Amino acid sequence: MDMIKIKSRNYYIKGGTNTGLYIFKDKYCLLIDPGISNARGNRIIKFLKDNNLRPKGIIITHEHSDHYGATKRIVEEFSGCKVYSSCECKKIIKDPNIYMHYTCGGESNKIFENFFSNRNFIVQDINELEKTLKLNDYKFEIIELKGHSNGQIGILTEEKVFFIGDALFDKDILKKYNLPYLFSVKDQLNTLDIIKNTDFEYLILGHSKSILQKNEALDLIELNKENIYKYIDLVKELLEEPLSKEDLLSQIIILNELKLNYKEYYFSATTVNSLIAYLIDIDYLDYSLENGKIYYYKKY
Repeated sequence: MDMIKIKSRNYYIKGGTNTGLYIFKDKYCLLIDPGISNARGNRIIKFLKDNNLRPKGIIITHEHSDHYGATKRIVEEFSGCKVYSSCECKKIIKDPNIYMHYTCGGESNKIFENFFSNRNFIVQDINELEKTLKLNDYKFEIIELKGHSNGQIGILTEEKVFFIGDALFDKDILKKYNLPYLFSVKDQLNTLDIIKNTDFEYLILGHSKSILQKNEALDLIELNKENIYKYIDLVKELLEEPLSKEDLLSQIIILNELKLNYKEYYFSATTVNSLIAYLIDIDYLDYSLENGKIYYYKKY
């Protein structure tokens, strides 16, 4: 496990989920998104000890377990290390059933067992800190980046390095998961504009093999927008005729040749629900309830 230098005291540790690392002058450090499991946590612990580093804080960008699952193991090892997240993220880490309720539309089942784990640690609410986090007399700017999740935040350092979790999807991710998980299409489009207008030099994604400079990030923002609008346009086209949400999802899966497992089907259903919500809220869609089904269709 190696730390890759971004700029000055800003680093990241590669993984299935990239972990941000800021090193203070006294060898204390801040971790951003430790990763998914105890095994990842153990590797980070060894790395920190080998480099004579001690975490003073951990920031979780959002409430998906591949970003926070290793946290419990790290805070057990390093007493005094505090954990921070947004208020919405904190709620779901404390009670992951909330996430499953809005993903499954009610109680989930054993197929989703262990989807959330290692959550028995105290999380402090960054919202109470007025959008900044101060550690070792250093201020990290906290920027709301809703869309992929309802509680996602980004962390901007004084050196203009921007850690954004899953607020932006890498080209490889868009290729592999062409219909990305979006809790809110409206919020995601707004977040893409927020990222575009933020004054940063380097961008670190939760899942990417490279560091992005500003011009590269701007290109990726446009690619993400194009992908969202592709699905908005597809939904508009398909709903020229009335379809239920399940039929709409089926058509999207078939037309885009999406290969999904059980969990991914439900995640895709969440995105489709978000697309429907977006189009209803801009007065494009209407609905009718017939034969025990809700059908959506173009309003005019």
